[in-house]
Amino acid sequence: MGSGSWQRFGTKATVEDSLGMSMRDFRGRIFLDSSGTLTWSGAGDSRSTVGFSVTWGDAPIITLKYRWGGEVVVRIPVHLQATPTQFGGSRWWFTCPLIVNGEACNRRVGKLFLPPGAKYFGCRTCHKLTYRSCQEAHQSQRLLGCTDRWLDSMNRRDQLD
Repeated sequence: MGSGSWQRFGTKATVEDSLGMSMRDFRGRIFLDSSGTLTWSGAGDSRSTVGFSVTWGDAPIITLKYRWGGEVVVRIPVHLQATPTQFGGSRWWFTCPLIVNGEACNRRVGKLFLPPGAKYFGCRTCHKLTYRSCQEAHQSQRLLGCTDRWLDSMNRRDQLD
């Protein structure tokens, strides 16, 4: 009935367990010297807040400011990129600010995430986040020790009989 070892090892952190910010959260707020606060409400009375300020050079930079671990104040600049839209105008994107294995990510993304225990906001790829639905998919088959390949072979055998 399978090794059962998939339960023994920790699962990946999920997008749903992380704080996430979208470019939609900044709609109407990206202009020279603007600032504000984003707030998330969690289970119970827990709340998380992130302050931001916008500076404008060649392109806007949103500087995020928040407390990590209750004491350390984190300031992280996030560069923005614009792409043209079909009917004129621009669509803004975050540039992932993380450095992974000595390489700057610089991926253009619509959302940034802060998983539990992480210090900096970054893209889903850099934080190796998955979706809860991906972890739950085919869970009943794993409990039975079945794999897609095994189920396919059983279906082919049934068709031959």
